[in-house]
Amino acid sequence: MKTLRFTMWLLLATPLYTRAQPTGFPMVATTGRQLGVHLSYNAEQNQYEVYATANFSQTGFALGPSQITVAVPRSVADQSLSVFGGSGRWTDYSSVFAPAAAPGLDFHGVNSIGRILDVQADVPLLLFAFRLPGGYIEGVRLYANGRDPRSAQVGMGGGDFSNTLQDHRGIELFRPVLDTIQLANLSISEITATDATLTVFPNPITGDSFRVTLKGYPDGARLRLRLLSATGVEFGRLEESADKLINYSIRVPRQLTGQAYLLTESLGNAPGRTGLCNKLLIMP
Repeated sequence: MKTLRFTMWLLLATPLYTRAQPTGFPMVATTGRQLGVHLSYNAEQNQYEVYATANFSQTGFALGPSQITVAVPRSVADQSLSVFGGSGRWTDYSSVFAPAAAPGLDFHGVNSIGRILDVQADVPLLLFAFRLPGGYIEGVRLYANGRDPRSAQVGMGGGDFSNTLQDHRGIELFRPVLDTIQLANLSISEITATDATLTVFPNPITGDSFRVTLKGYPDGARLRLRLLSATGVEFGRLEESADKLINYSIRVPRQLTGQAYLLTESLGNAPGRTGLCNKLLIMP
């Protein structure tokens, strides 16, 4: 039996698996050039990491003034996020704590004045990282444009917390890779691919690992598996050929408990078989 420990890595590390943006999710940007943004938790470093994945390659790409907003439960101490690492100077420029429009949450608008970057298609770029007291806290997520409270709503103090990543011409490139509503919709039907099945055992998961068996893909088809929290925070991913994913053991990061998702995506050589999603219950 193979055993894989899901690991996360920083931008300057050499990745064990190639990070690439998922397929099959709605595009919300207004241009063909996009930066797909997702929030990860690095279980080894005990830190959250915000990545952007371009669907284009460019040397000397000019990222303009930008903002990524992080939502955290109100139980977290009312103080600015300590932001570090990544690409350019990012700071927690504006915060609002438990506003009447969303009393269970605090919002932190993390801003950058922009920077010249080299981007490569399908290779995630670390924008910034941050830590919270106690490490991983369930409920942390990215601000949802169009659904979370806007500046005029009660308690928001006129602050605009929308996510925005623009180029030097002011063209919006931001796209959420996967948000909570998209995740919930995927979980309605665990198996959506014709003649393909993904099974998880045991489920509920009572130990520190679980096994997956994938059937219905041709041998050699390349697949990506992503382990996600209930709010869409990525805890790890792997890329492997379908014939290797038989009774394959995956270790669960100790920080992840409760509802979670295992999302399987085709890397393009198994057409028509994308978007398998299994809902998991991970016992503490």
